[in-house]
Amino acid sequence: MLRLDAGIESERRAAAPSHLPLTGVVVVDLSRYIAGPYCSMLMADAGATVIKVEPPRGEDTRSLEPYVADIDGSKVSAYFLRMNRNKRSVTLDLKSEPGQRALADLISRADVLLENYRPGVLARFGFDQERLSALNTGLVYCTISGFGHTKTPMRDRPAYNVVAEYEAGVYYQRDPNVAPAPIGPPVGDLFPALHALGGLLMALYRKAVTGQGGRVDIAMFDSMLSLNEIRSSYAKLYGRDWDPAAHPFYSPYGVFPVRDGHICIDVTTDPQWRGFCAAIGRPDLYALDGMATGPERVERFDSHIKGPLDAWLATQDRDLAVATLTEHHVPSAAIRHPGEALESDQSHARGMEVTVRSSGGAQVSTVGTPIKIDRWQDLPIHAAGADLGADTEAVLREVAGWDQAAIDHLLGRVLTATTPSEGAH
Repeated sequence: MLRLDAGIESERRAAAPSHLPLTGVVVVDLSRYIAGPYCSMLMADAGATVIKVEPPRGEDTRSLEPYVADIDGSKVSAYFLRMNRNKRSVTLDLKSEPGQRALADLISRADVLLENYRPGVLARFGFDQERLSALNTGLVYCTISGFGHTKTPMRDRPAYNVVAEYEAGVYYQRDPNVAPAPIGPPVGDLFPALHALGGLLMALYRKAVTGQGGRVDIAMFDSMLSLNEIRSSYAKLYGRDWDPAAHPFYSPYGVFPVRDGHICIDVTTDPQWRGFCAAIGRPDLYALDGMATGPERVERFDSHIKGPLDAWLATQDRDLAVATLTEHHVPSAAIRHPGEALESDQSHARGMEVTVRSSGGAQVSTVGTPIKIDRWQDLPIHAAGADLGADTEAVLREVAGWDQAAIDHLLGRVLTATTPSEGAH
C-alpha cells in the first residue's frame, strides 16, 4: 500500500484520533453516477485515498439537480456532493496520450482501480486486462456494469438501476392489473456497490496474504438476483410470486393504520404471538386452538385476529402503539417519512445524519457511513475534492511521481481538451 505525504491526506484524516481502517489504500476511481461512487465513498469515509478521475468538463453528475448554492451564488449539484465526499478530484483527458500516460502512472502505484463503464470502454482507452496486469501485478481491479464483463447475452447493454431491477424481477406490484413500479431507493445501484465493496475487501485481503491482485466483476443484474433471493426461490418452489405486503407464513404481519399514521407489525415466533395478544389486551387469543403456528394464524387472520387488532389500533397513536408492542417484545415499527427517519433520535445517536460541504460553502445534509468500526465513524465528514480538478497537480506529484515540468505540460493540454460522455455503465 502506498504511503502518501501529508499534503495529500485530508484534514479529517490528519485529525483522526486513531488509525482509520483503510488508511494507506489508494483507489483510482473512474466511476460515475451512483454504483461506483457510493462504493468508493464508503472507502473514502474509512480512510482510503480515493482519487476521482474526471474528464476535463467534469463528471456528468456535477450538472444534475437538485442544486445548492455556494456563498458566491454559484450552483453545486447536491447529487454530486452526496456521493463524492472525502475524495480527491483529478481531471484527465483519457483520449489524449498525456492523459493516458498519467492514468497509467496512477494505476501503477494504486491498490484499487474502480470503474463502471460498459464492458470494453476502458480497453478502448488502452487499458485492457493485460495492460492493467502489466502495469501493476498487485492491482485489485473492480468493474461494476449492468450485466458483467463475461460473455453473456446482455453484456453490452447499457443499464441504469431500474434496468437491472426489472430484469431481475425486483419491483413492487400489489395489484396485477396495475403496472409494476420501482420499489423506491435505487437498489439496482446501491446493492451492487455493497457487493463491490465486499469483493474489493476480499481481494485486498488476498493481496495482503499473497501479494497478488485480482479482478472483481460485479454485475448489477447478479446483485439484484441476490437481493431478490427469497422471492425468486419462493416462485421456483411454489410456481407463483407472493404478495410483498403480506406473508404466507407469519401473522400478524404487515402495515396497519393507527390514528395518526401507520405502523408495521411482524409476529414470527410463539413468544412474540403471546406478547402481541397481551399488548392489544386480548391474552385469550393466545389460548385459542388452531393459532399456534404462523401459517395457522395466516389462515385465521380475517376471522380471529383482524377484528381485535383493528379495535386496538383505532385507539392508538403511532409512537405509543409501537412503544406498547416493543414493551411486549413484539417486532414493530413506526412508518416514517424518509426525512423524519434521518432526523430521528436514533439516527442522530448513531451519527447517521452528516453535513457535506463544498469549498465554496455549499452544503447538503445526507446519510453518513453505516459501517461502524471502533470510533472512526464519529469523525466529521467533509467534501474533499468537490472543486473540479483541484487535486490534479498534487496527485500527479505525490502519487504518480511526476515532476513539475511534466505536470505543467499536461495541465496546459488538459485545459483545452474535451471528452464526450461514454454513456452509463
